[in-house]
Amino acid sequence: MSKKPLRVAVAGCGDVAQTKHLPHWNELANEERIEIAAVCDIIPGRADFCRDKFGADKAFTDFAEMIEYAEYDVLDVCTQNRLHCPMTIDGLKAGAHVLVEKPMAMNVREAQKMIKTAETAERKLMVAQYMRFEGYSELLKKVVDAGELGEIYTGRTYWMRRRGIPGWGKFHVAAESLGGPLIDIGVHMLDLCLWLMGSPIPVAASGKVYRKFGDRKDLVNPEWGVPYPAEEFDVEDYATAFIRFENGVTLTTDFSWAANIPDEVEGLSVLGDKAGISTNPLGVYSSEYGTITHKTFDFVPEKYGHRGAIRHFVECVEKNKSVLVRPEESLRVQKIIDAIYESSDKNKEVTIKQQ
Repeated sequence: MSKKPLRVAVAGCGDVAQTKHLPHWNELANEERIEIAAVCDIIPGRADFCRDKFGADKAFTDFAEMIEYAEYDVLDVCTQNRLHCPMTIDGLKAGAHVLVEKPMAMNVREAQKMIKTAETAERKLMVAQYMRFEGYSELLKKVVDAGELGEIYTGRTYWMRRRGIPGWGKFHVAAESLGGPLIDIGVHMLDLCLWLMGSPIPVAASGKVYRKFGDRKDLVNPEWGVPYPAEEFDVEDYATAFIRFENGVTLTTDFSWAANIPDEVEGLSVLGDKAGISTNPLGVYSSEYGTITHKTFDFVPEKYGHRGAIRHFVECVEKNKSVLVRPEESLRVQKIIDAIYESSDKNKEVTIKQQ
């Protein structure tokens, strides 16, 4: 007897859902592993558009109505940051496993509440940290797990744009998103770097955030455009930090939507006493035979991270497997983000609580 397809509901039908989530749900629907039972967006035309384009059964403009309408096996939350926690909790309580877009929540308190609710409901919860599912990430993880780096002692991660302030989705409004590039693009790099480092436990952070461009009416933002009113911009556009971990490991970070640099640059490095890895350029750096060496890869499997994250989550639900992006790991990232903002406000290093 063939299994019934999982019933999936998608909350939020903006750009993230339309370009990075719904196409892959639709692919799984064509494979008869899931059915897109419902989509929801506060903008009626957008919800209807996604229903028609991606083959959903029903479109809603009210999330509570969608949750009450039917039982769902999976809820995919693709909304603004401020809605991640309440929608996730409602979905878990309704009996759905929840895949939620990054960041996990607006703060540690919300993230902890989400985890507790998932445990009580005995449902799966995973943050869609798609970078873990890219081909180069999986390759570097194999290098680390094989012990090639030896004792890992430090890392560095960065994502800097010359000009790239998103003008959609209210990313620039603290009430909607909490912060700027730190919680937007920094969360990706933090998650990936910590995963490659073995998911160490953070104990302290010293950071500083700046707002130097986003609220300027003369800002030139050619690739992204600036459709938002400059006076609305109340988040940072640059964040830098130094993080210490329980095992003595350290991490430095730099994230920016706008900076006076030659061009956009993104990457990370993890250093061990035997070798180090880097994503930009991709390779393993070490020494052998009395000289320094550099291992490159002639072929890296091409994988699309969002597709991999969604398919992985479905498999975990189907086979009752543990998710790769564990909620407690996402909580550690959230703790780091909260600590960096607190450190910036207090202008000193802050301790990261373990409770």
